[in-house]
Amino acid sequence: MTPFAGKWLFEFDKTLNAQKATGATDEQITQLRKLYVSNPALGKMHPDLTFDGNVAVGAGILSSEYRFFAMHKHGSKICGKAWHHEDRHDPGDMSKCYVRLEIIGGELRLEVNMQDGLPDLNDPDLASEPPTESDVAKCDIDTKAGKKPGDWATYVFTRHQ
Repeated sequence: MTPFAGKWLFEFDKTLNAQKATGATDEQITQLRKLYVSNPALGKMHPDLTFDGNVAVGAGILSSEYRFFAMHKHGSKICGKAWHHEDRHDPGDMSKCYVRLEIIGGELRLEVNMQDGLPDLNDPDLASEPPTESDVAKCDIDTKAGKKPGDWATYVFTRHQ
């Protein structure tokens, strides 16, 4: 997780371009742009992130968090899982997600496949603190996460100077 350490600023237009490149329609991009431009009270589509070890904390009044685990490398991408808290101070507000992180031209690409519903209470990842790193041979993203456009959300960030 070392390459991601530090502060990253969310890039709205670059995110929309990345989402378009990964299958979002022109209509979806127009709707997203209109939603966030017309409703400044919504804030950003995604908070700025600060990575420290295997945790990324989102800036804002509601401080979000990704707690990464089972991370491993596939080519230029780091792939794995995360527990995501929309509000890290509310322990009941947690979702499991699959993630891919990659730095391209100095920009961080965070791809997220958020799992629906509350975590499964029998999930072995919930029963104990899973390791931050895992063997690529144990990767189950292709069998667990969605594969069609729209199943993954891509967010783009630039490093805070």
